[in-house]
Amino acid sequence: MKKFFFIATSIAITLIACTTVRLTSTWKDPQLSANPGYKNIVVLSLMEGVNNKELRTYMEKHMAEDLVKMGYNAKAATDVYGPRSFSNKTEDEVIELMRKEGFEAVISLAVLDVTKEETYVKGRAELWPGGIYYSRFGRYYYYWYNRVYTPGYYVTSTRYMLEANVFDTKTDRLIFNAQSESIDPATLDQLGHRFSIHILKTMQEKGIL
Repeated sequence: MKKFFFIATSIAITLIACTTVRLTSTWKDPQLSANPGYKNIVVLSLMEGVNNKELRTYMEKHMAEDLVKMGYNAKAATDVYGPRSFSNKTEDEVIELMRKEGFEAVISLAVLDVTKEETYVKGRAELWPGGIYYSRFGRYYYYWYNRVYTPGYYVTSTRYMLEANVFDTKTDRLIFNAQSESIDPATLDQLGHRFSIHILKTMQEKGIL
């Protein structure tokens, strides 16, 4: 099942290539010498500082669904506990709730930053190949009179900085961290899906899953 996920990952990346996610850093607990062998995983999005609350749903949903396809018993935290069930609880109470549900690991997802970047695209003149418009005066005149000029313009891009962490619920210890960026995702739904594919593939390569 996990081997098939690598193949499906390649196909999915091709199909949604218009949304680019690039890993910028990864970290794995150096004390982790073997695959932890998790079976029950909860995915939790921490999006308190993000205006678009739909992103939380997309992030949790896609990663939980992709984990199920890989053969894990995975749940989105909002499906299990509701959207605000942790708001009045301490850290110890939250981790204890997850242990009682039988979750062995928590994958937490967060948007670290969302920024707008403005880039200027220079204008350009459409030129004929040298020699063609010089052969006759009519062509020379027509070229200068009718050549096309595209004025410059500004393009605004949206840049998302994303993070994923894996915590072991038994020891309450961070064992994996990855950060990535995405510029101008086609939709937030595609951003959640593409981010999930890249992060889970990296977790497999690092021996976390």
